[in-house]
Amino acid sequence: MSRSCQAHELVEKLEERLRSKGREIKIYRRSITTQSGIVLLLIREGLDKKFVMIYREESDLVESFKAEEEGEFDGFKYRICPCNHENALALRRYFPYTRPSRLAKGSTVGMGDRIGVATPGHIRAAREFGIFPALAQQSIREMGRTGRSPEEVLDDVSWAVFQEGYRDGFAADADHLKTLEDIDRTFKAGFTMYTLDPSDYVDDLAGTYDPKTLREKFEGLPWKELGCDPRSCLSRYVGPRFRLRSAEGEVDITFSEEALMRSAVKYSKAIAHILKMYNRLVELFDGKRFDLEISVDETTSPTTPQEHFFIASELKRLGVKFDGLALRFVGAFEKAVDYRGDLKRFEEIFKIHVIIAKSLGPYKLSIHSGSDKFSIYPIIGKWAKGMFHLKTAGTSYLEALRVVARHDPRLFREIIDYSMKCFERDKATYMISTKIESIPDHRMCRDEELEDVFLNRDEGRQLLHVTYGSILTARDSNGRWIFRDKIRKILLENEEEYYQLLQNHFRKHLMALGLKG
Repeated sequence: MSRSCQAHELVEKLEERLRSKGREIKIYRRSITTQSGIVLLLIREGLDKKFVMIYREESDLVESFKAEEEGEFDGFKYRICPCNHENALALRRYFPYTRPSRLAKGSTVGMGDRIGVATPGHIRAAREFGIFPALAQQSIREMGRTGRSPEEVLDDVSWAVFQEGYRDGFAADADHLKTLEDIDRTFKAGFTMYTLDPSDYVDDLAGTYDPKTLREKFEGLPWKELGCDPRSCLSRYVGPRFRLRSAEGEVDITFSEEALMRSAVKYSKAIAHILKMYNRLVELFDGKRFDLEISVDETTSPTTPQEHFFIASELKRLGVKFDGLALRFVGAFEKAVDYRGDLKRFEEIFKIHVIIAKSLGPYKLSIHSGSDKFSIYPIIGKWAKGMFHLKTAGTSYLEALRVVARHDPRLFREIIDYSMKCFERDKATYMISTKIESIPDHRMCRDEELEDVFLNRDEGRQLLHVTYGSILTARDSNGRWIFRDKIRKILLENEEEYYQLLQNHFRKHLMALGLKG
C-alpha cells in the first residue's frame, strides 16, 4: 500500500472513531499529508478548525504542537490541536509552504480577506490561473476597523494554505503603512511585502500655489534629508530632455522650472518619509530581501507622467530599492464599482506610465482599489503585461455577504439597517459617489431580490463595502458580537459555496486582464 493510501486509510479510521462518539467532523481532504511518518491534516468540528496528527511515536514535530485532545486507535496515537497563534508558529516552522515569501516576478494579485475565511477561494483562483498571490494582504486601516492583528491575518492564511495543500507560494502584504510603528508591528508578525503610504506628507495643493508661495515652499523642503539642495535639484531636472524607450513606445519627459518645483513641493516631503521608513526595513531585515511598494494613489489629483518620473528618479537617487509603485491614475477608482472615467484617456496615460516604469525599473505598476474595475482590465493587461500588481480586498467581503443574503435574508436586512446608520461616518475616508438618499429601501424588496439590489448594483455595493468595519466590530450591550459570529457561522456552514463564489468572481477579474486559466 502506498504511503498516500495508508494516510487516507488512517484518516478514515480516525473519522469513524470520532463520529462513533457522536461528533460531527469535516475532513479537509486536500490538507492530508505525511512528514517523518506522521499523518497530518486539518478538520472542522462545528465551527472550529483543528490541526490533527496521527503517529506511532513521539517526536519533536509532534511535541511542537500544543494539543487540546489526545487518544489512540489501532496502535496509533493522535493529537487534536487548536488552530491558534502558537500552533501557527509551529506550522510555519515545519511546513515552509505555509510561510510567506517574496512576490514572484511577473503579474501578481493581492487578495485581501477581512473576515479570515476567504483564502481557500483565493487559492483556488490563483491555482486555476497560475498567478502568484499575496494572500495575507491587509492595510493597517483595515486591521484597525476589523479588530484583527497582523498575527491573526497571517495565521488565518497559513492555516488556509495548509487546508488547501497549496505549495506554490504566497506573499504577505502589510498594506498602506504610514509609520515606523506600523513597520515594526508587521515585521514582527512575519510579513514579507511592505506597502509604504506617505500620503500624509503629499502636498495636494502644490498645483494651486502662486509663484511666490511655490518658491517659498520649494526652498523650505527638507533638503538635508533629501541629500541635495534646491539648486542641484533644479539643475538635475530642468533643461535635460529625458527620452524613455520600451517595447511599448517612447516618451520624452521635460521640466520647466515651475513644473519641477510643483512636482518637488507635492512629493519631496513624502519621498523623505519613504526614505526613513525604507531605512528601518533595511535595518530590520539585516541584509535579507523584502518586497517594497510605494503608494501615492490616495491623493485628489492624478499622478502626471512628469510626477511619476520625478518620484521614481528621486527614489533611485536616494538608494531606495522598490518593486512596485501605486500611482493615482486618471479617472475615478471608487470602491466596489467599475472604473469611472474616459477609457481612451486612461489608456493614453497608462501606456506612458508603463514606459516610465520599464525604463526606470523595471518595477510593477500597482492598481489599488483594483477590484471590480472590469472596463480597464483589458487595457492594463495589454500594456502592463507581466508588470502589474492588482490589489483587491473589499470585493471578497461583498461575496461573503452574498452568501448571507442567500441563506439568512433577515440577518442581511439587519446588516443593511446598521450600515445605513454608519454610512455617512464610514464613507468619509473613501472616495465614493453614492449618496444615502440614492440607496434603495430593503423593505421594498422581496428576499430573493436582496442579492441583486444590494450586491449587483452600485449604490448597495458601496453602502456595504465602506461599512465593513462597523459591521464586523459591532457589539451589543453585553459585549457580544452583533454580526461577526453570525456571518462567520453562515460562511463556514456554506464554505464550499463561498469558495466557489470567490473563485468565479476572481476568474472574471483575471480573464479580463488577459490571463488564461
